Parts: sequence; structure tokens; C-alpha cells
Amino acid sequence: MEDDRDFDDKALQFDRLWDGMTPKGENRTKALKFRQYILEHVRQMRRPLNRENARRYWMGELQKEIADRENL
Repeated sequence: MEDDRDFDDKALQFDRLWDGMTPKGENRTKALKFRQYILEHVRQMRRPLNRENARRYWMGELQKEIADRENL
């Protein structure tokens, strides 16, 4: 049960960072910086640069997918 909450918290954290939400409101600069950082990692994994792949990277799903493929 706690793992589900951690997963939800991490997903919510991604959404807030992606949208640049801070306690003081929306910060476009922080959003762009975060997107650039995450999308660079997605690019290195040779995946399309989009929000869904960025989220999958943030949640560890892309890394797991690649590790599983290498262990076949």
C-alpha cells in the first residue's frame, strides 16, 4: 500500500516539476529547465522526446525496460 502512495507521490512530483508549479505559483523557467534535463536523458535512451517518455524515465520505467531487454 505504501508503494502505491510513493508511486503516486512521484507521479505528482513529476507533474508539478513539468508544469513548473512551486509554492509561490507557476515558474516557467523552472519548468523549462526540468523538461530540458529530463528530455536529454530520454534522448540518450533513443526514445521520442515527449511528455509520456519523460514521465516513464522519471518513474524508472524506461530504465527497467532497457535492463529487462538486456537480460534476455
